[in-house]
Amino acid sequence: MQTGTMRHGLLALFAIAGVMTVSGAASAADIARAPIYKAPPAGVLQTQYDWTGFYVGGHVGYGWAEKDWRDSVGLFDVSHQANGFLGGAQAGFNYQIGMFVLGVEGDWSWSNMSGSSNVLGATFNTDVNWTATLAGRAGLAFDRWLVYGKGGVAWANDHYSTNFYPLSTDITDTRMGWVVGAGVEYAFAPQWTAKIEYNYMDFGTERVSFAPGFATDIDQKVQTVKFGINYKFGAGPLVARY
Repeated sequence: MQTGTMRHGLLALFAIAGVMTVSGAASAADIARAPIYKAPPAGVLQTQYDWTGFYVGGHVGYGWAEKDWRDSVGLFDVSHQANGFLGGAQAGFNYQIGMFVLGVEGDWSWSNMSGSSNVLGATFNTDVNWTATLAGRAGLAFDRWLVYGKGGVAWANDHYSTNFYPLSTDITDTRMGWVVGAGVEYAFAPQWTAKIEYNYMDFGTERVSFAPGFATDIDQKVQTVKFGINYKFGAGPLVARY
């Protein structure tokens, strides 16, 4: 009786073990077939140049000035171009908002632009001693590249002379006008940028007197192309995580 009971118990144990073995194999197969979910990769770091900050620099370039001289009573109407090299310094501030960069810049350029006309045996001479501008800037930044436009106030200091009038004297004159321009700037190091820029300055017409009782109207427009280097204070890449 006990032997039969033990036999039945052993058979039951074997049956249970078989079921568990089959179930375990099925579960292992299900696990093997189940998709494997991986943790999302860590964020990738990228660097983008930050244009915000104060800067100072220097520039060299070339300029040409269109000069129109007209006697107030119609004795002459002559024109000439004053050409020459220029060099100077600039300082400014940029503030970046996304891709947009807003700023203000002032510059001063020494110039040796000069030119003259010869009409009816008389000479009319112009020398542009220096120019200066104070302008707002607005541009789009493409990482280390900045494309911008500018506009504001301009000044020019000129020296005029002519022997057309009797007892004529030379005149040195500083006049104010407006400037528009455009340029491209590149950040080649964390604190250094290089730029090339074009400016158009219009100073309108101003009346001067080379001799008592005589008046001459001189109209002036100046164009310049400049290559500059800037040093930016507190510069560094803007680190973005996504």
